Amino acid sequence: MSRNKLSVLLLLLLSGVWSCKKDDKFRDEQLNPVNISIQSTNGRIAVPAGNNYTKTTDYLNIPVKIVLSATAPKIFTVDVHVNNDTITHLIEQQQLGDAVLLEQTYYQLPKTAEIRFGIDTFTLPLQVSMQAVERYYGKTLALAVGLSDAGKNNTLDAAAKTAILLINTAEIIRPEDIHYISFTAAGSVLQQPSGTDQTLGTNEVVLPVSVTLGGVAGGAFTVNLSASPDTAQALIDNGTLSGSVLLKEGDDYSIPSTLTFPANTNTARFNLVVKTEALKRNVQNKPVLALSLSNPTRHLLDGERSTIVMTMDPSRLIETDITNTNISYKTQYENTSNANETSGKLIDNNINSKFLLFNFSTVWAQLEFATPQTTGAYTMTSANDAPERDPKNWTLEGSDNGTDWTVLDTRTDQSFGSRFLTVKYTFNNQVAFKFYRLNVSAVKNSSLFQLAEWRLLKRP
Repeated sequence: MSRNKLSVLLLLLLSGVWSCKKDDKFRDEQLNPVNISIQSTNGRIAVPAGNNYTKTTDYLNIPVKIVLSATAPKIFTVDVHVNNDTITHLIEQQQLGDAVLLEQTYYQLPKTAEIRFGIDTFTLPLQVSMQAVERYYGKTLALAVGLSDAGKNNTLDAAAKTAILLINTAEIIRPEDIHYISFTAAGSVLQQPSGTDQTLGTNEVVLPVSVTLGGVAGGAFTVNLSASPDTAQALIDNGTLSGSVLLKEGDDYSIPSTLTFPANTNTARFNLVVKTEALKRNVQNKPVLALSLSNPTRHLLDGERSTIVMTMDPSRLIETDITNTNISYKTQYENTSNANETSGKLIDNNINSKFLLFNFSTVWAQLEFATPQTTGAYTMTSANDAPERDPKNWTLEGSDNGTDWTVLDTRTDQSFGSRFLTVKYTFNNQVAFKFYRLNVSAVKNSSLFQLAEWRLLKRP
């Protein structure tokens, strides 16, 4: 065959292939619109029966299947909506048994489905909060899902454009799977302090309060906190807490409005801050308050343990300054040059005076009590000037006889950030001593020592 004839033949073949493809394309564009429906059984979608849902600690993921009568010839969209009125009517007519409406706060559903070219099924992802499953455990959750406004001249199956989704909660979880939120120590009146992790201060007492999530923890969530004065007052009125006095939120104590549980955490804590003045004012009574949990963003409240009642024991929550209580006082050295800056100024409860000592090497100040005292804290206040004279290294010591000393607290390389600054130092001690001694071994950088005040505190 000649080269010219071969070229003509190739051109004819290529022309035929191009013509076929073009005709196929034209035929695709001329395909009839499709009819669209929601796959269901007699208009119902039962979960879990026949539905390949997935479940996590926080969510139930349910596929809602859209079916096309043929493959989609073009990309188009279908609007998705829910019809609460349908469910409400069916419930009122007792046609859905024990069903309850799945409220909008508990689920997420796309508002539009985009149907891609060439597919004949599409799945709508419905995400339901497990909080709804837990809250309505034992009942059926109902949701009516509908389609509307199919684009590109496609049509909706009149008999199957809506389906009623029914979630049988008792088949999704077991009673022991329900996550309950509660105060950790709820169940009876909690006596405060209940442990050793409270923080005592001059103006306020900080009491940590614990909240517990039962079950396997999932994502982060929040729960609201509030005062519940009526609960506490009712116990006072009926004699359960006879002799107690109700503390007022804001005036006497404060709490945060919201508590956050971090992800994968079963316990969260917040601080109850009680004003020391409120405790002192009611030292002969038992101050009482009540707190409640509400509106968790996940899971359920334990109905019997979502409120806690607490009584305060002021005698165990108030620090007492015992520096000038039935004592005798002496120091290792005295200032004989200035009568206004003698050792007595160290415990005169006036931060505007000071004890100044010349030719410093070491110095101690000693308190002797009439009877042994237990202490676990003390304060020191920097004087008015010359920070280089401030104490740097010291020990606090206790003794039964004034001769044999036990070191209770050691501080080194200390620094006061400003003048007239009072710093509290705490230490663990459960032993009562008759003598206490502050023993300063170094100052910041001087041959003089000065200190405005040293106070010894009795801790509960």
